[in-house]
Amino acid sequence: MVTSTVAPTPGRTRLRGFIRLARLRFLLYNVLPVGLAVAVTVHQGHPFHPGWYVLAQLFAWTVHLMTHYCNEYFDLEADRANESFTPWTGGSRALVDGSVAPIVSLGTSFLLAGLAALMVAVMPTWEARLLATAAVILAWFYTAPPLAFNYRATGELTVAAILNGLWPAVAAALQTGGDVPPLLLLVLAPTALLQVVRMMVMNLGDRRSDEAVGKRTLVVVLGYRTAVRVIVTAQPVAYAMLTVFALVGWIPWLVWLPMAATGVLSGWLVVQLRASAMRDLDAVRMTPVVFWASNHVSLIVAAAMLGVLLDAASRGADPTAVAVLSAVLLAYAALFAHRLWQSRRLA
Repeated sequence: MVTSTVAPTPGRTRLRGFIRLARLRFLLYNVLPVGLAVAVTVHQGHPFHPGWYVLAQLFAWTVHLMTHYCNEYFDLEADRANESFTPWTGGSRALVDGSVAPIVSLGTSFLLAGLAALMVAVMPTWEARLLATAAVILAWFYTAPPLAFNYRATGELTVAAILNGLWPAVAAALQTGGDVPPLLLLVLAPTALLQVVRMMVMNLGDRRSDEAVGKRTLVVVLGYRTAVRVIVTAQPVAYAMLTVFALVGWIPWLVWLPMAATGVLSGWLVVQLRASAMRDLDAVRMTPVVFWASNHVSLIVAAAMLGVLLDAASRGADPTAVAVLSAVLLAYAALFAHRLWQSRRLA
């Protein structure tokens, strides 16, 4: 039998590169903070508004995509210098390998910023609009000048402020008519700390190329050894914070339990960092570390959502809302299982 290989056309190559720029694997995460926020409002007795929930989720996805396309453009020099990239760090490589022109990435980010602005405009309260506007601004200037937070040692904090602060706050404000329940902020606090150091782990892998092009991430400023100490120390601090909140009665124990169970991943991460898995910038050794560091934050937020839904159900909360949010959580679990299977197959 004779087989033939047909080379991809330039149009197909550009389309594939454009899709790579989106880095869609990272968009799976943001169903969790949005879902968690809505679960907390249902737990606190607020009525469930499916339309505003959908808008909050679409807004998070739009801003996330905008950030990816914007970052790829403004991080191009750093990505070109990066020779130790992994599937999770170093950008999509679509601009680096010439699959897509840089101006396409920038233009797409402007279009997505405009779409996000339209979503902000239709939000019903000034509180939601203010929080959403802050999210768009911080996301845009994560790498874009003149602020370029990730070039001034504040990028890690910016990511945590958006993903584990503003996005869920917007979702909550849309459900409640403007309020953000204190329970949501308490649950998010330890996850935000873990998000900061998760971004530090990602930047550990990029530190040599970042420093070469003048990109001063927190890891570059602190240096490798100090950065590792900060990451390692933050792990028990986050779980101690969570436990204190439960002990004083601010967080239900049914929420604490699944969140605390994710501490196993914290312990594994500490072992890997102490074994210098990120020191030599070996992509093979780094890949599982950055994979699990990233998914550690996802899983603790998923655990929080699970705990809130269980506690809400035990208190007789709206069964329809609990069922819808439970379905979202189950869908995330299925997609995460598929991702895990894919990562093991590739390994």
